Amino acid sequence: MDPTRDNPIIRFATFWWALGTFLVFALLLAVIWFFNRTAPDTLEDVVAKVRYETKTRIVQAQAASLTQQAIDAAIPAVAQQLALAKPAAVEKPEQVVPGSPTAAKLALTPAVNTPASEPAPAAQVPLDPALMDVGKPPTPGKEPSKP
Repeated sequence: MDPTRDNPIIRFATFWWALGTFLVFALLLAVIWFFNRTAPDTLEDVVAKVRYETKTRIVQAQAASLTQQAIDAAIPAVAQQLALAKPAAVEKPEQVVPGSPTAAKLALTPAVNTPASEPAPAAQVPLDPALMDVGKPPTPGKEPSKP
């Protein structure tokens, strides 16, 4: 540094100019950040976007396949079919609603486990002793027999 310019007042003024310039740039960056920031996406927001896209596709597909007039015309016919339909018999215990009258009725009846057809017993065929020897571990000093 030049000894003639080694003045404390010049150093002091330069320090404040540099500090002011730094603060102006920091303020400018803060303003840019403030006006350009967006809220971070939460996991729920990310999943919701997918749900909304799926809903939009479904609504578009439904609108393309049926008009509102066709739906309004079909409702009375479907309602009449449902009113005249008889309930189906319960075939599986998983289909019974717990606490319903059907569940209470099934709980009172004894369970009968009779198979429709019992398997026939296997025929008693005599086994060949040579086949029985094949499955045994070899005896020391004796060679296993071969079928």
